Amino acid sequence: MTFETLLVEVADGVGTVTLNRPDVRNALSAALLGELEAVLAALEADPAARVVVLRGAGERAFCAGADLKGARERSRRASPSAASRACWRPWPACARP
Repeated sequence: MTFETLLVEVADGVGTVTLNRPDVRNALSAALLGELEAVLAALEADPAARVVVLRGAGERAFCAGADLKGARERSRRASPSAASRACWRPWPACARP
């Protein structure tokens, strides 16, 4: 699996997903959230991944939260509550611990 904003590895039953935007402290952009949803679905279907670990690249932060530079554009397209729901949507569907 190859993604623009994520690094993904499956080894020894562990699926490791790394948020890979260290220059912006792994801020959650629309692209990252879309990729995260796709990778969680893929790992859910992969019997080799019995557990999923989420990490952040870089030394400064795991994740800074929302990508504020993209917030203005997102606010034109969706309400803040819709953006918040999009951020959390992938998690309840993932059955992996």
